[in-house]
Amino acid sequence: MEETILSRRGFLAGLGLGSVGGAGVVLGLTRAGEGFQSLATLAGGATLPAPTRYYLPAVDSFGDGLIVPFEVEFTDGEGELFVNLNGIEIRHDLQLALREARETATRLTGGSLTNTATHVTFEPPASGVLALRGKSWEAGLTVALVASFRQESLSQETLITGIVDDEGTLLPVGGIETKARAARAVGARELIVPAGEPTDVAVQGFRIVESPSITDALDRIL
Repeated sequence: MEETILSRRGFLAGLGLGSVGGAGVVLGLTRAGEGFQSLATLAGGATLPAPTRYYLPAVDSFGDGLIVPFEVEFTDGEGELFVNLNGIEIRHDLQLALREARETATRLTGGSLTNTATHVTFEPPASGVLALRGKSWEAGLTVALVASFRQESLSQETLITGIVDDEGTLLPVGGIETKARAARAVGARELIVPAGEPTDVAVQGFRIVESPSITDALDRIL
């Protein structure tokens, strides 16, 4: 598989090949400012998954918590996955999380993206470049994609962090209290975390909720 090389300048720097539901997938990196046309239906009349906006808890390189908003949109295509890199730098592990989130979402919903292109846009920082790495966003990406397939809306009141394995189990991640503080600062009321993570964090007016699996988490969020 060809490695995708990502630059800090926000343009098409390479292609990585993978698979979703047995179909070939291209991971494309789009030029800043191109934007995506959101279509209601495919050419054949089939309904596209709904556009979705959600929020990902993160910890930056200085150990500070932050929330990264992102949007997922869909157009007619052939299974492609496009990531808008305006002000964003992503690493290989996040690319893998994006691919695996699509696989999990299609498996959970019975949906198909064979004739659909998926466009993911991470909201850029006010200044500088935000380096995105790690797989702890996989659960949040999966939630957004499942909501799209189900045509359901999401709010920022309940956020999630965790890695999703092949059986749908949520695996542990770090920085729970830091992520909780960042989530509370943007108005979230609770953070879903993998079972076994600490829940007794000192964040006033905020709940940490353990969840053993992505399906259990989806029942709480959607």
